[in-house]
This record gives sequence, structure tokens and C-alpha cells, in this order.
Amino acid sequence: MERKGSNLYHSLEVSPGLMYSLTYYLKLLEMPNIELEVLVRQELDTNPMLEEVEEILQESTEVESDASAQNEDFDLLDFYAREDFVPEGGTVEEQLDLFENTPAQNDKLYDHLMRQAERRFTGKELEIAELIISNIEDDGYLTISPEELAKEGYNLEEIEKVRKEIQFFDPVGCAWRDVREPLLAQLRHLGYPPDSVECILVRDYLKNLRSGSIRDCLSALNIDETRFNKAKAVIMKLDPKPGLQYSSVDSPYVYPDFIVFWRDNDLDVRLNDENLPRIRIKREYLEKVNQNSEDAEFIRQKLKSAYNLIRAIEKRRSTLTRIMRMLLEYQKEYFLKGESFLKSITIVDFAKQLGVNPSTVSRAIANKYLESPRGIHKLKFFFSAPVGKSDKTFIFEKIKEAIQNEDKTSPLSDAQIAKKLARMGIVISRRTVTKYREMLNIPAHNLRRTGNNY
Repeated sequence: MERKGSNLYHSLEVSPGLMYSLTYYLKLLEMPNIELEVLVRQELDTNPMLEEVEEILQESTEVESDASAQNEDFDLLDFYAREDFVPEGGTVEEQLDLFENTPAQNDKLYDHLMRQAERRFTGKELEIAELIISNIEDDGYLTISPEELAKEGYNLEEIEKVRKEIQFFDPVGCAWRDVREPLLAQLRHLGYPPDSVECILVRDYLKNLRSGSIRDCLSALNIDETRFNKAKAVIMKLDPKPGLQYSSVDSPYVYPDFIVFWRDNDLDVRLNDENLPRIRIKREYLEKVNQNSEDAEFIRQKLKSAYNLIRAIEKRRSTLTRIMRMLLEYQKEYFLKGESFLKSITIVDFAKQLGVNPSTVSRAIANKYLESPRGIHKLKFFFSAPVGKSDKTFIFEKIKEAIQNEDKTSPLSDAQIAKKLARMGIVISRRTVTKYREMLNIPAHNLRRTGNNY
């Protein structure tokens, strides 16, 4: 049965019935539980075939008997989708493979970048773009290196080519790994060539600009102070964190999507969806599916829509539960012992262990929170960008050691700690030191001076 209005049929070689179900799954997987609850209640109001039920379990034999008498398109429509359901045009295995290899979605910035990527790229390049964009933080920073992405089976040159093109999407400068990249991209976008004074200052003399030491710049570029000041004025108007203008703002109230709790002297995790309405198909409409009436086609469409929503909810629950059980197992020492035992793992490596595409994990953890005996955290808290060969627990200990041994009258700044770590062979940025220090609940250096309550 062909359905009008879908713009996705051309992108995947699947039947319309499966495609419609897939679109629900993609939309629902990225949603926090509280948003999904709103959507389901809207569907209950607008789709007359759906009804809310108090109990999930029903007399399965009676239900299946009623459904079997109907058209093949609608068997098992009267209840939650079963795992043995075979969609139109493929086997269960084919369907699950398709579900597990879907693009990720993080937030408003992701939406904006992906719309542009879908217009610019196709095929393999679009796959690379999806993986890059799903790992971009709110400020536009790419949390995973191109080298790490290349481990997913893509050529490093292809990755860099796509990444550079994404940097010229709106907002210009996203997917940056170095602080100079967004500034250089914006200068090029404004029409300044690579050999312009503006580009050379950013590329080679950014530290001089920050420190105000301009003599070397004037001498090296053979320009006077007037020309320097003109270039500096242009640079000062650039945005070093371009993604923030599109990123969503966190709600002041956090509703956890998952809860880690004690059960029988061990930790367990559950999906916090008790408020989500349990829904099913109204039985009386199944009898009208094959009737030759004016309402029959309307009923078929609404029944199919209702069934795909139900199946997508169940598939979402299955995917999220699987991911969270593995995360609990991997980070169990953190939940039991504290921050020093948080393990370092990237989304890519976690997805490999789980046996799914990294973009599936990115989508599943986007905008979701976990409540545990350790407090409430964004799920992204448990994943990190690669930090070389250094283990995160080891880095935590070195940061604590540096702070414990600092001069209490002149505490170390995060930049100074980063330099100390670099001398030990641990090369991480100042911003990473700040992140790890905050995870250890250690105040900033200006709050650690002698006399402060710390």
C-alpha cells in the first residue's frame, strides 16, 4: 500500500510499511521519556483507533485469534508488537539491522547541520557526515578525532574532506578540533584568502594576539600598527564557539530517563517510563478493516499508523534497555566507589562492544539523564573523547596529586595543571582538566587559596 507524504522512501530500499515504522523508531529513540509521553498522549487524542489500558498483559490467545481473521497487513495489530512479527518486504533480522544502523541525533545543532549534510552529501560521504555531526558538542567542538573515526572503516582523507566541508556549513566553523579552525573557516567564508594578514595572524600568531605582544607580528608580516589593528578588529568579531547559537538550553528541571537502584544486594537499571501511557488498538475497529465502506481506507491508515507507533515504542524500550544494562556493567565501579573509578570510553568503542552502529548509541543517549546513588548526570557524562593511551582513572589521580601538592597561597590554574600533565606525557587540553576537576568536585584555583573553606 503506497502512502503519500513520506520523503524517505527514496533513501532506503525498504517497503513503505517498514519505512513508516522506521520513521517512528528514529523519532522516538532520540526523545527523552517526558517528550515521548507528550507525543503518545497527543496520538491518543488524534488517532481514534488507539486506547489507553491499565494492564500490559492480556489473554494472548484470544487476541491472536481475533487478529488472524484479518487482512495480512494488520495481523497482530490489536496489541504491542511481538518480536516474531515479520514486516513487509523483509525478515526480522533485516529489520533489526536497519534499525541499528540509523543516524544519530543530539540536539538543535545536530538538526541544523544534518539538514545541510543531506543536501550536500550522498552515500558514503553522508555516512561519514552523520558520524561526525553526531559527535559535535554544543559549542561546535568535535569530541572524537578523525583518526578515531577512521577506525570505523573510513579513509582518513575522506573523513577530513567531509569535516572541512562541514566547517563551512551554517554556523560556519563547527567540527573544529583546534581553536584556530572556527576562526580560519569564518575568515575564508568572509572572503579573506589564506595568505591574508587576518588568516596568518590567526594561524601563526594567535598567542601574540591574546598576549598583546605585537612586535613579532609586525616584523614577521612587514606591516605597520594601523594594518595590524585593522586585522585584529576583524578577528575580534569572529565566533570561537559557533555552535552555541543553535544549541538548546537545558531545562532547569531534570526528569531522569533511567534510574540505577539497588535490587537484591546488587545494582540494576530501569527505564523511568511509568508515566508513559500503555496503548493498544481498539478491538472493534479490526472488524471493519476489510469492509467495502467509505471509512475502510481511513481505518486502514489509522490502524497502520497506530501499530507502527506501538512497535516503535517497544523497539525503543528494547534498544535503550540493552544500552543501559551494558553501561551499568561497564561503569559499575563508578556507581559503587565514586568518581575516581569512572572508566574512559568513547561512543565508538562502546558501540563496538555492543555490536551496533555508533550513531545508534549517540541517538539513544542524546538529551537523556540518569539518576543513581551518585546523583543525576547527563548520559554523555559517561562517555569521553579519546585521551591517547592514558587511562582516565590515572589522569584523575594525577590531577588530585597536583592539587594536593600545590602551594596553597598560589593554587594551580587548570592551564598550569595541563602543562604539568604534559610533562608527564599526558597531553590533554585545559578544558578537559576543568571537566575532570569538576567531576572530582574540586573547586577552581581562585576558591582553593588558603583561608577558603575547602
